[in-house]
Amino acid sequence: MNEILLQAQRRTPGRSEARAMRRKSIVPGIFYFHGEEPIAVAAHELALRPLIRTSESHLVRMRLDDGVEKTCILKDISFDPITDRPVHFDLQGVSADEAIIVEVPVNIVGQSIGQRDGGIVEFLLHKVEVKCLPQDLPDHINVDITNLGIGESIHVSDMTLEKGTFVTGGDVAVVAIAAPRTETEASAGPAEPEVITKGKEKA
Repeated sequence: MNEILLQAQRRTPGRSEARAMRRKSIVPGIFYFHGEEPIAVAAHELALRPLIRTSESHLVRMRLDDGVEKTCILKDISFDPITDRPVHFDLQGVSADEAIIVEVPVNIVGQSIGQRDGGIVEFLLHKVEVKCLPQDLPDHINVDITNLGIGESIHVSDMTLEKGTFVTGGDVAVVAIAAPRTETEASAGPAEPEVITKGKEKA
């Protein structure tokens, strides 16, 4: 389980305040946890980068400017459609004795039998939802494709989780080995053109 420290500050809610913050590369956000009042927070754009630019799941330890610390997960983050810079983020508080539902990245390992025979790896599901206690949150889940042949696939039900359960349906395919395109096209065969015969008009 990875934990990332986020330095943040309390802020005054309001659209004009939020716009003024964004001009200074400060991103407004909100922290919420059941049974507690939501806290309007803000963090510098650079401080948010480790939360965004990671391929692994993690917990966030938010440290506010008044010394208060909260353990949470990044629940949502919005980006400007033109600049692709973060404009707002949501943090959800977690408790050590309460299970959370989180998306965990899938990591493919090994070279499959199908690849050695010319097959193509199709990575169909890059993240799976799991339910577990915060301290049991895996950084990622490895899927070994070594024994996978052409035409075979691995589903969520084939994956293992040390602690917790999968929320994503077991019948969802994660990775498959497709036949080489040349082989597929050859087996299909070329389409025969339609022949139109013109007859003489009857008098």
